[in-house]
Order: sequence, then C-alpha cells, then structure tokens
Amino acid sequence: MTQEEVDQLRELQKKLFDARLDLGDVQVAISRLETKKKSLVFDVETTSAELGKYQDGLNKKYGDKKVNLETGVLS
Repeated sequence: MTQEEVDQLRELQKKLFDARLDLGDVQVAISRLETKKKSLVFDVETTSAELGKYQDGLNKKYGDKKVNLETGVLS
C-alpha cells in the first residue's frame, strides 16, 4: 500500500470512530432528556391534581368566583 492509501484508511477509520463516539454522546443525552421528561410530566400531573383539589376547596368556601391573583380580590 502507498502511504497515501494508509493515511486515507486511517483518516476514514478515525472519522468513523469519532462519529460513533458522538452518536454515543447523543444517545446518553437523549436518555437523560427522556428521564427528565418523565419527571416533569409527573410533576405536571401531580401539581395539576393538587391545584384542582385546592380550587375545589376554595370554590366550596367562597363559591364559584374568579380570583385576581395580584390582589386576592374575588369577583
């Protein structure tokens, strides 16, 4: 083989190795994002349920009214 062919072979093997390494990094990032997504979906669901229960309690206490969150005034 010529030196040029050996150099080209090395370059292509390094390029493949680097691409595989980058792909692994991307896969790890995706896995972490999926885990974070599941956690956030759980937080949204539990907080939404908690908010609904709290609003139900306020509706029983004050009736079905709107509250101004800035002032706390019911209308």
